[in-house]
Amino acid sequence: MSSAVGKRYARALFEVASERGKIDQVEADLGAIVQAVEGNEDLKKIIQHPHIAADAKGKLVEELFKSHVGEESFNFLNVLIDNGREVQLSDIYSSFVQLANEARGYADAVVTSAKPLSEQEQAELADKFGQTVNKKLRMTTVVDPSILGGIIIKIGDRLYDGSLKTKLETFAQKA
Repeated sequence: MSSAVGKRYARALFEVASERGKIDQVEADLGAIVQAVEGNEDLKKIIQHPHIAADAKGKLVEELFKSHVGEESFNFLNVLIDNGREVQLSDIYSSFVQLANEARGYADAVVTSAKPLSEQEQAELADKFGQTVNKKLRMTTVVDPSILGGIIIKIGDRLYDGSLKTKLETFAQKA
């Protein structure tokens, strides 16, 4: 769940990226930065440590990211560090992705199935549920044999549970 502060920072960055026509680039940059920080425990500890000076963090960020990300993303990262908000980077990224998806008419969906879905099945689900929510879906698939059969689709805060496990549990409660 995104914090109010994270949403404000994300909206401010989104407005700048939108004005400059760089929504996709900034989204990709932030995703890469979050992945780098979250994927390296030492880097994460340094970036998020409250007693390491902003100057030191700024120098580290410059060495690591300046030549790899766009100006908007790099400057934004420095603003976060200067304001002591670097801990909220991943939260801000999530909020930014939501804003970008809204602007594009996209929604992210997580589809859980008992067995892997074919490309055609994924396309059919994206089409059908995309019409339901009136957006183009970007799908991530997860295989979870414990649902036994059927599918579970999560789009934003909506959950469509058509799993055999849930149907059996519902049936058992009624019996």
